[in-house]
Amino acid sequence: MSWMKHTGCTYHNQDTGYYCGAATDMMVLAEIGVPYSQLDQNDLYSSNNSHNQQPGWYSDPFGIKWTLNNRKPPGSFYFVVYKPTSYEEGTRKIIDTIYRYNVSPIALVYGCMHWITVPGVQTDVEPVPGNNYTLEGFWIHNPVYHSPVPPPPHNASDGCGTGGSLGTANEFVTQTYWEGNLFTGCNYDDPNGNLQYISICDPEPPKVAQPLPESVEFKGAPDRLLDSERVASFATAGIERYKLDKDERVASILRRDKIGQPHLVLRLDQPNTYYYILPWATREGATSLTAQIDARSGVFNSIQLRENPQSREFLPKKEAIARVERKRFTMLKRRRTIVFYPGVTEPVPTLVWRPCWESWSPHLPFYQFTLGKDTVYVRVDGEVFTQLTTRGRGT
Repeated sequence: MSWMKHTGCTYHNQDTGYYCGAATDMMVLAEIGVPYSQLDQNDLYSSNNSHNQQPGWYSDPFGIKWTLNNRKPPGSFYFVVYKPTSYEEGTRKIIDTIYRYNVSPIALVYGCMHWITVPGVQTDVEPVPGNNYTLEGFWIHNPVYHSPVPPPPHNASDGCGTGGSLGTANEFVTQTYWEGNLFTGCNYDDPNGNLQYISICDPEPPKVAQPLPESVEFKGAPDRLLDSERVASFATAGIERYKLDKDERVASILRRDKIGQPHLVLRLDQPNTYYYILPWATREGATSLTAQIDARSGVFNSIQLRENPQSREFLPKKEAIARVERKRFTMLKRRRTIVFYPGVTEPVPTLVWRPCWESWSPHLPFYQFTLGKDTVYVRVDGEVFTQLTTRGRGT
C-alpha cells in the first residue's frame, strides 16, 4: 500500500496568462491562514515583480519569496528559495517540506516558464528520515488561465479547479513525468551555467533521504505509435500500479463512469513526442477523469479527476471547425486577415499542445488549423486563439 500526504491546499486559476506566480502565492497564503479579502492577484503580482532580483521575469523566485514572507501570518515559518543543481536534491526538498511542515511548496516547472504548487506527495513507504523509499509521484496544483473579463473574485469555493479551463484541483503526476517533463531545471543564477531545481520552501535543511529512482517498463515500438485500442489497458494498469484505484474518489469514477475514445496529442515543443488523453465520462456526458499516456512508450504519466463533473471537456472536431469556418482572423504579427472557407477547413490530424499562456496543462490541448504560414488554435473547451504565447520567465 502506498503512503500519501496532502496539505489540503485549495486550487486557484491565474487571472492572466502570466500571473502563475500570483496564483501560487494566493494558494499558499490562503493555506496558511491569510483571508481571501487580502489576496488580490493584481496586488500579489505587483509585489512579486517589484521585488524580483533578475530582469526579464514576471515573478522570479525571490519576488515570490518576498511576497510570501511579507504577507504570512505572524508565527508561521519563513520561506526561502531553494535552488540546488541536482534534480534529486531539489525533489527531496519538496518532499521534505510537505512531509515535515504540511505546507505546499511552490516549484518552477517547464524550464524557467511556469510556477505550480505541490500540495501532495505519494511514496511506496512513509519517507521517515533515514528510511529508503521510492517517490511514486506528486499531487499538483497547476494554475491555468481562464479568460472571462473581469476574472471572478477568488474564495474558498469559487469554482476554480472544477475542470477544463477552470483548472483541476486533483492532478497526480508520476515521478517519471515529474522528472522528464515538469521539474526539468532552470538556469537562474548559477555562475557555471548549471540548471537549478528551484522551489520556495521551508528554511530547514531536508531530513528525509533522496528518493530512489523509479523503474519504468517501456512497452511501445521505436518505429510506430501505440494503437489507440490499447490505451485504455495502459491507463487502467497505470492507475492500479500507483494504487490510485484505492483512492475512493478515483474508485467511484471507475465503478460508475464510462471510458471514452482516446485523443492523440502532438507536443509542439518536443520533437517526435506524442501522448494520449483518455477521458472517463458520466451518463450525462460530463468528463469525470482524464488519464495521460505516452503514445510511444505506453508509460502512464498522470491523471486529473473532477469531484463534481459539470460539462463535456472535449469539443468534437465538427464543432471545432464551426469555431473557425467563415470567420475572419487578424494575424497581428503578419499584419493581415485570413478566412477559413467552407469545404477546405480541416484541423491537422492530431491535437497539439505546448506549455503556453493559453494552456499550461497537457490535459487541455488544441485543434490546430493552418492556412499557409498562418495558424489558428481552438482549445478543446472551445476558446479560439491566433497564437500560443511562450515568451517570458516565471509566467
